[in-house]
Amino acid sequence: MYEVVTQSLRALVDFTDEELFGFMQKLKPLRLKKHSFYLKPGQVCQSMVIIHQGALRYFLRNEKGDQTLGFAFEGEWLGDYESFLLKSPTHCYIEALEDTDIFMLSYTDMQQLYDKSQRFERFGRLIAERLFIETAKSKSKLLTQTAEDRYLELLTNQPQIFERLPLALIASYLGIQPQSLSRIRARVVSGKN
Repeated sequence: MYEVVTQSLRALVDFTDEELFGFMQKLKPLRLKKHSFYLKPGQVCQSMVIIHQGALRYFLRNEKGDQTLGFAFEGEWLGDYESFLLKSPTHCYIEALEDTDIFMLSYTDMQQLYDKSQRFERFGRLIAERLFIETAKSKSKLLTQTAEDRYLELLTNQPQIFERLPLALIASYLGIQPQSLSRIRARVVSGKN
């Protein structure tokens, strides 16, 4: 049952079996129904989550509508890291896009793990670095790449997104309207770049 989670953890750090067992003891399971929210604006992100099965969307809502910041699937971590670390209210939503099983790691439990082993500290640092890099890349792409380039990169690097998610959500993530995404897809399929 925990194979997706343990593989994800071991992909980052070479945990011993004992450390992995201790880590798994700290994780609390939660099942989210499709379209339910793990996090809403005004709440404090109490835990970072790893997805066992399903999909989550991380987004903001403003006068222009929803702006999708990212998606997470099996074996991936998600949470509002700023809210989590600073214990401050979030401005973001985290929504289940499918019936989703997650495991939560609280701030207190994370700190206890850090105190036990340098491997746990390394794990925390690597997760923080990944979140930072993904955020920086996403901002940079919106400023420097065309919508078509962002679409092609997403299609190359994460093709499963197109199989699992509605095009309107993908368009929101790419920073374009659904109609624009349809035109880009048609142009790419026909080979008229």
